[in-house]
Amino acid sequence: MNNTPKPTPLTLFGLVLEDANAAERAIVLGGLPAPVRVIWHVIGRPRYARHLRRVRG
Repeated sequence: MNNTPKPTPLTLFGLVLEDANAAERAIVLGGLPAPVRVIWHVIGRPRYARHLRRVRG
């Protein structure tokens, strides 16, 4: 992780959540500390959406 670019873990997390069903997403997100959930919703989700637009068009 030390050599991983900062945005990469958020992109990977987005990939995991994209393939999860609603119950799985709830379990994954529910297991995160509150500050990490906030980071995901405020920074991660929009960044992942931009990534998808670049990759998928």
